[in-house]
Amino acid sequence: MAGLLVVAVLLVQQTPAGERAAGPPPSAAALAADTGVLRHANGRVPPVATAVRATGAPRIDGRLDDALWTLAQPITEFTQREPHDGQPATERTEVRIAYDDDAVFVAARMYDSEPSRVAARLSRRDNISQSDAFEVDFDSYHDHRTSFQFWTNPLGVRSDAVGTDDRWETDDAWDPVWEVATTRDSLGWTAEMRIPLSQLRFPSAPTQVWGVAFWRYIHRRDETSMWAYASRTDAGYASNFGHVFGFENLPQPHRIELLPYLAGVEERVDPGSAGNPFNDGSREVGRIGLDMQYGLTSDLTLNATFNPDFGQVEADPAVVNLTAYETSFSERRPFFVEGAGIFRARSPGGIRVGGPQYLYSRRIGREPHGSADPRGDTSFIDQPANTTILGAAKLTGRTAGGWSVGLLEAVTAREHATVDSSGTRFRDQVEPLTNYAVVRARRDFGGGASTLGVTATAVNRRIDDSRLDFLRTAAYAGGVDYGRRFGRNRYSFFAALGLSYIQGDTLAIQAAQLSSARYYQRPDAGHVEYDPARTSLAGAYGALGFSRDQGSVVYSVSANASTPGFEINDLGYQTRSDRANLQFQVTRRWTRPGRAFRSAQVGVGMGGYWNFGGDRTAASISAAWSGQLPNLWTLNADYQYNLRSVNDGLLRGGPAGISPAGWGADAGMSSDFRKPLVLAASAYLARNELGYRDLSVFSQLTYRPTPTVSVSLSPSLDVSRTPNQYVRSLADSTAAATFRRRYLFAEILQRTLDLTTRLDLTLSPVLTLQLYAQPFVATGDYRRFKELVAPRTTNFLTYGDTPGSTVRDSLDASRRLVGHSLDPDGAGPRDSAFIRNPDFNSRSLRGNAVLRWEYRPGSTLYLVWTQSCESRDSNPAFDAARDLRRLCPGRSDNVFAVKLNYWMSL
Repeated sequence: MAGLLVVAVLLVQQTPAGERAAGPPPSAAALAADTGVLRHANGRVPPVATAVRATGAPRIDGRLDDALWTLAQPITEFTQREPHDGQPATERTEVRIAYDDDAVFVAARMYDSEPSRVAARLSRRDNISQSDAFEVDFDSYHDHRTSFQFWTNPLGVRSDAVGTDDRWETDDAWDPVWEVATTRDSLGWTAEMRIPLSQLRFPSAPTQVWGVAFWRYIHRRDETSMWAYASRTDAGYASNFGHVFGFENLPQPHRIELLPYLAGVEERVDPGSAGNPFNDGSREVGRIGLDMQYGLTSDLTLNATFNPDFGQVEADPAVVNLTAYETSFSERRPFFVEGAGIFRARSPGGIRVGGPQYLYSRRIGREPHGSADPRGDTSFIDQPANTTILGAAKLTGRTAGGWSVGLLEAVTAREHATVDSSGTRFRDQVEPLTNYAVVRARRDFGGGASTLGVTATAVNRRIDDSRLDFLRTAAYAGGVDYGRRFGRNRYSFFAALGLSYIQGDTLAIQAAQLSSARYYQRPDAGHVEYDPARTSLAGAYGALGFSRDQGSVVYSVSANASTPGFEINDLGYQTRSDRANLQFQVTRRWTRPGRAFRSAQVGVGMGGYWNFGGDRTAASISAAWSGQLPNLWTLNADYQYNLRSVNDGLLRGGPAGISPAGWGADAGMSSDFRKPLVLAASAYLARNELGYRDLSVFSQLTYRPTPTVSVSLSPSLDVSRTPNQYVRSLADSTAAATFRRRYLFAEILQRTLDLTTRLDLTLSPVLTLQLYAQPFVATGDYRRFKELVAPRTTNFLTYGDTPGSTVRDSLDASRRLVGHSLDPDGAGPRDSAFIRNPDFNSRSLRGNAVLRWEYRPGSTLYLVWTQSCESRDSNPAFDAARDLRRLCPGRSDNVFAVKLNYWMSL
């Protein structure tokens, strides 16, 4: 992390307060006369408000009876976005803004003609639902791209988030320390907020203009209104905000916030086998650590964490992955979730480029890459489950020169596994000391209409054990991107270029060449060549896109390509390189209520993929429709037809196969979300020309019997029949057509049942209990084993069906199936092949309970219980009742944890 700290110091040194404040400060009147400040990119002149300086801070009690509020000018012109886009709000709202040297204050009066019908529901933080609500969003940078958002409801529940890149999507992991109080009375309800300046980010100019938007939601009418109105067909978010004047001489404190924690963990886990010296069934662990936030300036913040603990984070869901590609899980750890948006290079407007994911933070602290070598049949191994994060730091904010910056650096420890062989112990290194770094910088031009971004990542491993030579010693990636909105915000353009470079021992680069991302060893791919002597690999990425983002009809066209050597998986996430893509989409939107629908949209699209050898690897045509009925039920449906294409990954490094033509369709509905009982359901059906079948049904039933309790049941069932599931390959000198290898496939019948259940109990806005459980069953029944006769065809030899071929089952002494002997020609010259029985029946139960108490602002006590168990056998018969009873036939793993942190501001 030393490098990040040096960069932070340099940034501060380059923007000293004296230089930033140089020159005569412009007056508010002069700023108001500047059309570049006042006029939106879409040409509309936004509304203007004024904040008053407070001589004394108001008491935050929700009563709005402080003398300060009589001095502040009320803001009242609210306009509907839903349901009647552009019409005046049905109820009057008044908002006032004030500030002092420590905080911004917001007072809001929500008048209501039926005050007894104001909806109020307790919920955990960041989960305001089933309630009336009020929101204020500040673009305190005034970059027309960033929004700091603060919500509340009539019971004082808080929600907060950060929006970036002028988008509606937000990062709700941001949890600033702020206050709110609310009251309900005969006129409606009120909200009074105190938002410390230390929690916001703003420039250092003595006179400032901020962007601002106010929102009000009336639950019983499903009515959303806003001040600084932008229609539902307008593009952008923060670029449509109004402007608030009056901020003068805001202080520039160097903020320091400390959040030390203390945690105690009791683990009751299955020892696995008797006599395990590393696991007697229980273990007690104590942890301490620290999170720190330091405000270098009012618009640059350094976050750091030392020995972080994520014990309160919900476990990943259970999955069964039979593909060659890694499953991507969402990031749940607060340090990495908060502010993650600033590290993403995203195209403006509706351009759908789908560019590289340079940062996949789940790489940091992942399970070790290596494993210990057993010493004899009686060995026991103590393998670390995760890599220890020694420390991590982030620097985020804006420089005085107008650059938005994000820097992340993390260091993970060298890890060892311990092997016990008859009392003698050995230590094998399973992960080297590793440094991860990512930098994202973006410069805005023309009030945010144009952006220039730069991204760079680096991973460096200190490999001092030859057993880890399969890991890369260094991996670098990054790129530059440019986006522009023009035509009064109606249109967007985007271009990007990326590069990657990895280096390491020949073993590491061999693995990269052979990986499922590129398969250099493909014998029929003339545009790539496997070189086992290489010690480095480089590649490139490029993208172009154009879109219309405003109006009732929007469309986008985009193209991107990554060369075969492009590789970002050391810190990013990537499934395939060697791809070029072209796609087009158009959507028609109806946003004003009609007799049949409250709102609706329909879209069509088409796209295709090619590899650098000229093969078309995918092509599809799609259509989608969605609509909301006047009773607030929603309906949706979509259809996609896939053309027959070459599949250069089907044989997992062998010659190309074929992806057959087929189609998929799904339909869904959800009932009125305002009701205590809400039902959502969907069904998916797919077919292809080879006989593939897939039927998936999903439903979610949410019941809110009281304002404090919410129960959600989400059962899903998927049944599929895949005729060409890859099994394995083996050398075969007689298989001349398939380059002297035999590629074995099978038909597989899969069934997957997921019964995810959640219970949220909110005792107060600061005291909540969450329960989560996921019973999961998946079975796979392999049958009709076959081999591919010729590349780029759908011709298979099916064992036992094709004349002359045979399949014999092998049983053990207990008459259990252990494998199959597959002979393609009986008494002919070709050898038979033996494969172990691949059938499976996988069952698991994952769940946790988290009691969260924010006992003082910013300080939290967690009580956590986590349970997990899993079992597996080779019986592919699916019996839901039986399998659910057998989720945990043995001992479950139980972890009990207490975590206490304490927030301090210096």
